[in-house]
Parts: sequence; structure tokens; C-alpha cells
Amino acid sequence: MTVKLRRFHLLKIICSHSELSPTLASLYRIVPSRTNMPVLNGCLLTAEDQNLVLQCSDLELSLQITIPVQVEEEGSAVVLAKHFSELVHRLPDEKINLSWSDQNNLIELKCGSLTSNIHTWNAEEFPLAEKKSLDYKINVQAKKWKRLINKIIIAAAQQDIRANYAGVYIRFDNDQIQMVATDAYRLALIKIQNDTDVSDCDIFIPARTLTEVNRLIADGDQLEISWDKGTIYFSANNFLLTSRLINLQFPNYEKIIPVEYEMKIEVPREIMLTTLERASIFIPENEHFAVSCLQVEGDRFIIKADAAEVGSLEEIIDLREPAAHDCKAFFNVKYLLDPLQVLEQDQVTLCFNGSSGPAVYTEKGEDEYYLHLVSPVCRIS
Repeated sequence: MTVKLRRFHLLKIICSHSELSPTLASLYRIVPSRTNMPVLNGCLLTAEDQNLVLQCSDLELSLQITIPVQVEEEGSAVVLAKHFSELVHRLPDEKINLSWSDQNNLIELKCGSLTSNIHTWNAEEFPLAEKKSLDYKINVQAKKWKRLINKIIIAAAQQDIRANYAGVYIRFDNDQIQMVATDAYRLALIKIQNDTDVSDCDIFIPARTLTEVNRLIADGDQLEISWDKGTIYFSANNFLLTSRLINLQFPNYEKIIPVEYEMKIEVPREIMLTTLERASIFIPENEHFAVSCLQVEGDRFIIKADAAEVGSLEEIIDLREPAAHDCKAFFNVKYLLDPLQVLEQDQVTLCFNGSSGPAVYTEKGEDEYYLHLVSPVCRIS
């Protein structure tokens, strides 16, 4: 539902706590922590056609959610989001009455024996994000989209660190879609068959946007994604999320992916995961490079960790077949652990190019190829 504001002088609705409370929790994540526009501290409420449309924005990202309510007076107002959300969260599971008029700057909330008044702004001050006709559109099953993004987004950089690494790059070719993320220390790549009508196109989506989409969608939803040069829209069920695309050059990722490998080993995913989790106990949490040593000797895969103030650990995993070469390299243990949380097959294929090369996880499915590259850490052994 696209909000179109009219100059209403009243707003009066009755809604359920079970609908309103989780909706406000989702919306409040969009409210900026700091802003020069006071109205962005608010949540826009628009009551119309027996629905309440709620919207928050930080100008980069805007979220609109529609819930069914009993509308007694149609209207729009912007309510202080933090206090409104926190108050509703702490209310009993009863009917909530909201009323507002332009005679004052307060919205009245009644629930049981409670009455509260919260500061508002005029709805006309709020910057609306309206969906428009766009150049590209695809539809995808929400469950599939969520799974793909979860496998990729772990390699994206934090937004406040490196803006041109802080997202997922998606390239649509004629027969293939590539999804890539990197923070310069690791890289995740997925290749899937292109069964959309989009080709010869690429987009760079902020990681924060994709995280919010994954929080909002349910497995049974059909997700519509549409975009133009600067803006992308995600809609499903009762929400519309609008985001600016990243207008920066994504790094040339293809040049850092090895064409071939000196050695490949297969390791049971669950065993490697639990072994690395045990190794991480012996690495200080505040160490920027929480380093673990991976060593291959014949048919033995050895994982080591040590810290002077804690102790050390060494654990051996027996390989099915001896490796072609011996190898010893050091890696950030968190970066080794993250892909193991999202890999889906029982056996992990792990590739190496000597002690100075990356560790590369690969996984091949029927219509999908996944690669996760982890750069080594320089350390004197």
C-alpha cells in the first residue's frame, strides 16, 4: 500500500496489541540514532480504508508496514517513535485506542486503565517514499532469497568502515546470476541460474538493507524486488522497504579468486565446525586477528590455537585420502567459522595454495555454486 497524504485534521483508530507491538519493533530499527531532521525521530501513522500504514525512514532506508485496524476517523500524524514503541511493547495484550487532532501536538493512547499522550509532528513534514514505475523487477521465493543472502552477507564489511565493501553486489548475465560480498579479508560468491527476465544489469545493495529484508520476510512469502539506477524496493505480504543503492564501484573480485589450487581436502562440516569452536576458546576475544593455524600433513588435518595468557589446543581430523601436498597457514578463526554455519552439505571441500594463499571453501549444488575465500594472516610460526 502506497501512502498518499491528505490534509486530515483527525485520526482515531482501535487496534490490537499483538499487531501493533511487533510492527513498531521492526520499524524502530529504521529510526536514525542522530539526525538533523527532528521528524525522522517519528513514525508516520496513516489510517485509511480500515488499515493503519506505519512508516519510518532515515532517508537512506524507509520501511512501510500495513496492519488491519478499526478506523473511526481517517487521518495522518507522526508520533515520537522511541517512546511510542517502548510504551506499546510494555502494554498488556488488550485493545489500544489511538486518537489525534490538529488542535495540539499530542496523540492520545488508551489501553485498559492507562492513558498516555505522546508528542507528534504534522504528517506533511515527513519525507515519503513512494513506489514508482521502475526499470527492473523480479519475483523470488522468500525462503530461497533468505538462504542465498545469509550465505553471502557474512563477508560484507560494516557500513561505517568501508562503504564500497558494505553490501552485496549482484550481477545479472544472460544465463547466470552472481552474488558477491567482500570486506577485503574474505569473499563470498554464489552463482545460480538466471531464470528472471533481467540481464546485462548489476546492482550494489547495502548489507543493512538486506539484513532488514531477511528479518521481515517469512518463508512462505513471495518477494517482489524492483529497482532503477539509484533506488531498490522490496515488497512482500504487508511491507514495503525502500533503499538507496550503493553508488560506488564494487571491487574487482574476480582477480583474487584462484583459477586452480595446489591441494584440496574434504572434511566433515560438523567436525570442523566444532573443532574450530573449541579452538576459539583459546584465542582472546579482543584480539583483532583471532588466529588459528591450519596444517595438513598427509592424511591428517591439524587445527591449532594458542594464547600466552590462556593456553593452547591442538586437534587432529583424519582425512579420507592423503593430501597432495603438506601445508601450514594461519587464518582468522571467526572467518573460518562463519561459512561453516551456512554451508549445507555434510562434507566441506577446502582448497589451499600454500602457506601464503587463501583458504577457499567450495560447495556445488544442482543449480548453485558457492565459494567462500578467507585470506591468510601473516604470522611467524
